[in-house]
Amino acid sequence: MLNIKSGVVVRKIVHTQDGYGGTTTATTLTTIKRASIWQPGGGDSVISDKITKASTHVLAVEYGEYTFTDDDREVTYGGNTYEITGHADDVASRGELVIVGLKWLS
Repeated sequence: MLNIKSGVVVRKIVHTQDGYGGTTTATTLTTIKRASIWQPGGGDSVISDKITKASTHVLAVEYGEYTFTDDDREVTYGGNTYEITGHADDVASRGELVIVGLKWLS
């Protein structure tokens, strides 16, 4: 069973060319209402080996709660910051649970 947490914040950074050789950077913070973060163990059969090799933690959200993109950079919760280490994975392509690998930063 997932330990549902509220207040998990995703930080998205988008770089846009301004047409004059410069770049504009915009940061967006989005709070996910229902999510779970945990440290995977050997018995976590839902998590692919690819995610666990590059991750110290895993973020799980209900399908449709948030749509992850390549611009999503970090997740914060409870004073901890995690780097997103890869792409979101719809577990078993069932449209029920999405997991994302995280690397604990601080």
